[in-house]
Amino acid sequence: MTGVLSKGWVVIPVGINIRKQQVLEAIVESHIATAEPVSSRSIARKYRLGVSSATIRNEMSDLEELGLIEQPHTSAGRIPSQSGYRYYVDRLMKNSSLTTQEKKIISSIFAQKAKAINNIIQRTIKTVTHLTDYLVLLSWPQLENAALKKIKVLPLTPDQSLMVIMTETGWVESKVIDLPSGMTPDSLERIENVLNTHFQGLTFPQISRTILHSVYDELLKQRKLLDRIMGIVEAVLQENADEGIFLGGAYNILKQPEYSDIAAVRNLMSFIEEESILRSILQKTNPTEVTVKIGKEINYDPAAKYSVVSAVYSIGGNVVGSIGLLGPMRMDYARAIAIIEYITGTLSETLSKDVLY
Repeated sequence: MTGVLSKGWVVIPVGINIRKQQVLEAIVESHIATAEPVSSRSIARKYRLGVSSATIRNEMSDLEELGLIEQPHTSAGRIPSQSGYRYYVDRLMKNSSLTTQEKKIISSIFAQKAKAINNIIQRTIKTVTHLTDYLVLLSWPQLENAALKKIKVLPLTPDQSLMVIMTETGWVESKVIDLPSGMTPDSLERIENVLNTHFQGLTFPQISRTILHSVYDELLKQRKLLDRIMGIVEAVLQENADEGIFLGGAYNILKQPEYSDIAAVRNLMSFIEEESILRSILQKTNPTEVTVKIGKEINYDPAAKYSVVSAVYSIGGNVVGSIGLLGPMRMDYARAIAIIEYITGTLSETLSKDVLY
């Protein structure tokens, strides 16, 4: 008897025999390629499964009963259901990879030096947009997870100093701070050196009380100023904790047949205007592998007919943001995964090199 596996919003049958798997695979891949319902006759003609159309029809009937395919009202053919896509992605899909030429193009684009992280982010979006007809989502690097690159404490007047905070994501923030009386430029330079020695390369959550205590021991006479500096560093990171979302390929996705009528376009545009929802989707990306969310798995009703393939990117091993592809449920999942894997790997490598400063 066929068992079931519950996965989020869908219940996925397990233990399906090989022939049913072959028929389901054929239906999914044919529908991805054509956007049309798939008939038993077309499967028999194209996929050469070694059985008749009648046998394939029987298998399709069983797959429909299992909830893996469904019949559109206006067609005799079948299309995959959300459960069918999930079964395909988890159990049947073959790995895909970018072509050598595509990899060369991406490598050459990222090899160009950039003066600011903005340039690299825009370059990434543009590159992915050229590779696919899906919507590209990219979250700006989160300061909360960004390692401190350098802290500068520059004297302005006898009573004030300019503190500059730089992170490895390219973020630069400056604040004017009041100085205790009698603070000399040499004292400020010593504070700066001690802070950079202890904190460089650490994210704020990694700056533990143990490390702070060792800094306090070295800067005992500057305890009040140090408390002020650390308060500012923490405030700066908290102020910018909500990363922005960059979008690309909004017009590309409209090439998909699913958006041929105005109602579908309105739904799409309304959905992608919800930045907080898009941010939430990317934040749920698995930090160790490509994440595939199909239909109701996105957990947002207006997105029930979409899918998202996403992965994180990092700087020096610290996860700082995510990249995703959003498209119709009829996505080419294998290619989308290949694109996201290669781009996030290349972006992480580029950002981890000291090329921005």
